[in-house]
Amino acid sequence: MATELTRRDLFKLSGLGLGGLALGSAMSGCGDGSGSGPVDNSKLFYPGEPLSTDEMRISFMGTSFLPRISQECNSIYVELGNGENFVFDFGSGVSAKYVAMGVPPSKMDKIFLTHLHGDHTSDLITIYCFGPSQDRKSPLYIYGPTAGDGPTDEPDEGTAAFCDLLKKLMKWHRKSFSFIKTGLKDDGDGYDIIAKELPYMTVGEAYNQNDVKITHFPAVHAKNGSISFKLEWNGLSMVFSGDTKPNRYMIEQANGVDVLIHEMVVPPDVWAAKNSGIQQGQEGWQQALDMAQQVQDSSHTPQKALGYILSQTNPRLGIATHFQANDDTVGPAMNDIRSWYQGPFTIATDLLVVNVSRNSIRQRAAVVPDRAWYPKPKEYGAGSLKDALYPTPTFQLKQELLDHCIDKSIYDPT
Repeated sequence: MATELTRRDLFKLSGLGLGGLALGSAMSGCGDGSGSGPVDNSKLFYPGEPLSTDEMRISFMGTSFLPRISQECNSIYVELGNGENFVFDFGSGVSAKYVAMGVPPSKMDKIFLTHLHGDHTSDLITIYCFGPSQDRKSPLYIYGPTAGDGPTDEPDEGTAAFCDLLKKLMKWHRKSFSFIKTGLKDDGDGYDIIAKELPYMTVGEAYNQNDVKITHFPAVHAKNGSISFKLEWNGLSMVFSGDTKPNRYMIEQANGVDVLIHEMVVPPDVWAAKNSGIQQGQEGWQQALDMAQQVQDSSHTPQKALGYILSQTNPRLGIATHFQANDDTVGPAMNDIRSWYQGPFTIATDLLVVNVSRNSIRQRAAVVPDRAWYPKPKEYGAGSLKDALYPTPTFQLKQELLDHCIDKSIYDPT
C-alpha cells in the first residue's frame, strides 16, 4: 500500500520545519525539525541509487508555475527498470535540479511537452544548448501538441514550429560550440531537434518502443493545443496532466492508474493576495481577484475538483503538482481533497522521488548538494564521434580580436 507523505513530513525530515525553503538540499545530520532524533533514512533518496528492473521511478524536478527557490517550474523525470528515461515538460529553473540529481544530458533526449507555455518549456534552451557540449551527442527528440484549429489559432503555433524557432534563436550559441565534437558518425548531431507533433484533439500513441507505450489525450487549457500523457510499462502506469481544467478525458484515461500526477491551484482569493500583496478591502483587490479568477477559469483545476477527479479514477497514489506548497496553503488544500477522496495522496514539492512497483509505492525526499557539478558523462567509443565543424577553438574569431588577447606567458610565466 502507498503511504501518505505530506509536505510536513518532508520538511521534518530536512530539519527545516514548515517554514523552510531548502527542501532537497543536503540534509546530513539534520533532525526532525525540533532538534532531536535522527533522520529517518528510509524516507530519503540519494542520487545514483540503482533502479530495480521491475520498477518505475518518478522524480519531481519542478512543481510550480511560479519560480521559487524550493519549487521551480514544471518538470518530472521518469526512469524505467528497462533503461528507458523520459522528461515531461521542462520549465524555467529545472536544469539545476537535474544536475543536482545526477542526470546527464544523454538521458534527457526524449522530452514530452504538454503545451508551450513558458513555465513548461523555458529551460529547453539550456538542455538544447549545453547538452551537446556535455554527453548528448544525438538528436533531441521533442514530442508535443499540434497547433490548434480554432478561429484564433494559426498553423505556426505547434511544436514543430516551436522547435524550428528554437534552433534559429540559438544559432549563435550552436555555432560558437561547434569547435568541439557534438555528434555521432551514425546518429545525427546533438544540435539536431526532431519534433514529433501529436494531434491535440485525439487520443493517440506518442511513443511505443521497448515495451513502453506513451499515449496522449486532450487537455483543456488556455487555448487549443494542450495535451496530457499516460505512460504504461511492465504492468505499471502513470498519468501526467500538464495544465488543464477538470475534464472527462482525464477521468476516462486515468481510471485505475498507479500514479496520477495532476495540476492543482490555490483558490483565486489566495492567488490574488499572495501574488499582489493586496488584501481584501484594499484598493486594487477586486482587480487582482478578477484576474486570478479569469486565469483559473481559462486554465486550471481547483482543489475540490482534483478531489473529485481522484474519487472517480482511484489511482494507487494521487499527486498534486503546479501548486505553491506553503504552511498556510497545504492544510486547506488537503481538506478540500479529503471532502471527495480518502485514498493515498501527496502534494509534490521539488525533489520528491516516487518509486513504483506492482507491490508498493515508496515516497522519499532527495538529498542533493546545493553546488553540484555535471554528473559523470556517457563515454563514447573511439572513432564514434564525427569531426567538429570548425578545426580550432579560435577559428571563428577575427585576428584583430585575437591580437588583443593577453598572452598566457604574461599572467602565468610558469
